[in-house]
Parts: sequence; structure tokens; C-alpha cells
Amino acid sequence: MWKGLRNRKYLALLAGLVLTAALEPASATWSQGKQLLGNLTTAVIILGVFLVVFEQRWERCLAFFLLILIFAANVAHEVLQDRSQMGAILFHFLNTLFLAFAVAVILQRIFQRQSIRTDDVIGALCGYLLASAAWGNAYGLVYLLWPGSFLIADTITGQIGNWHLQRFQFHYFSVMTLTSLGYSDIRPVGSLAYSLRWLESVFGQFYMAVVVAQLVGLRLAQVINRGRSASQ
Repeated sequence: MWKGLRNRKYLALLAGLVLTAALEPASATWSQGKQLLGNLTTAVIILGVFLVVFEQRWERCLAFFLLILIFAANVAHEVLQDRSQMGAILFHFLNTLFLAFAVAVILQRIFQRQSIRTDDVIGALCGYLLASAAWGNAYGLVYLLWPGSFLIADTITGQIGNWHLQRFQFHYFSVMTLTSLGYSDIRPVGSLAYSLRWLESVFGQFYMAVVVAQLVGLRLAQVINRGRSASQ
């Protein structure tokens, strides 16, 4: 069972990401106790999946340490949300670091491979989604520190005041930026927000070009090697 999970680790990660994305906006209407339970469930799911993705011991230790801090910051914000935004600030900061680290590890694994499997293609997709989530947390951090950095449309102004929907909206904004669709629900108006947006746009184009080229190159190499083996 463990071996089968390792062979489909990116598929498991994708399932965890989809479940987490569904829980985040849904938990906005839950009671505080249910929100804490939802956060714990999400943390357990992501921890279990990421322990499969992070293969080296130091990677697992660092991932586990960051996840503990992220969960503690999230709980602190849920409990002390009427007194301080420090928990939310720490949550976004640590989450940005954690997700960026996960993307780096996934990409390193892909570029070190000599052959391509279906799970590696799914891994490239997971890396793309995780990168989007990392940028979304960076936007959330900027918004908490400098609220005037973004112009929020009237239709979603009320949602930004909710902790869970705020995170969801900035993740949505990040996906739109990464894919260069660029809807106007949220618009950057501060210099730092502008810088983050153009950096993410460049990163998105670079990611697609380089990672897809790597996957296609590995696939062509496999086909050529198989042809040579068959001819011999």
C-alpha cells in the first residue's frame, strides 16, 4: 500500500489540494469550533500527503516544522481575531515559505528524472497549483500589512472581511494572474502589489515554457530509446 502511494504521490497531493480548496470557502459559514476542526482536518491531510512528497529526512523535518507553525498561527488568529492580526500575518508569511519550498522540491524531482511517468505530469500540475497558492498568500500578507495596496470590487468587498473568504479571494486572484487572465475583481494599486503581480505573471509563463519543455523532452527521449531497443 505504501509503495503504491509513493508511485502515485502526486495524484494523492492533487486530491489533497482539491479537498483543501473546497474546504476553505465552505468553512466561512461554519461556527468557530467547526472552523478549528476543519483547519485541523486540512492540516492532517496536507501533512500526510506532503510527507510522501518530501522524500529526504531534512525536507520532512523542515516541512513538519513549518506546518506546525502555520497551524499554530491559524489557530491563534481564529481565537484572537478580535484582538490582533499577528496570527494572520504569520500564517500568510509561513505559508508562502512552505508552499515555495514544496514547489522547489517538486520541480527538483521532475528535473532530476531520466524518464517521464503519468504521475510526474500530475506533479507538474501540482507544482503549478502550489505556486499559485504561494503567491496568493503573499498577496494576503501584503493586504494585511498595507490594505490600500488593492482595489476591491464592491461585489466582493463583504467577502474580504471574512478570514476564510479573504484567503479564497486572493488565491483566486493569484490563479487569474498566474494564468494571465486578469479579471478586475481585485486590482493592485500599490507598488509592492504591482511588483508581485508582474513577477507572478512572468513566473507563470516561465513555468509553463520550461516545465512543459522538460516533460516533452523526456517523453521524446523515451520514444527514441524504445525505437532503438526495438530495432536492435
